[in-house]
Amino acid sequence: MKIEILEIRFLDTGKPLKAFVNALVNDWVVRDFRIIQQDGQRAYVMPPQVSWRDTDSGAIKYKGILTIPIEEKQMIDIAILSAYQREKERLDAHPR
Repeated sequence: MKIEILEIRFLDTGKPLKAFVNALVNDWVVRDFRIIQQDGQRAYVMPPQVSWRDTDSGAIKYKGILTIPIEEKQMIDIAILSAYQREKERLDAHPR
């Protein structure tokens, strides 16, 4: 499987959502993987999802738009988290 990280968009909101990542997976461009990290925990990757407001309860609901087999998901996660960590360390070492 070919995985290339195309873009990492860091967020500085103080919330667990730390970044959006676009990746080339084989011949497909997959946009908006999410990197989530709660305080004191390891970062993890969530595939792209859609959200909507439930008309009855007003609650925001979420649903993934991709089903990725576990072996492929693990390879994608490793590639995304490795690139995220490298870029984060680079930015921390050379702040703007």
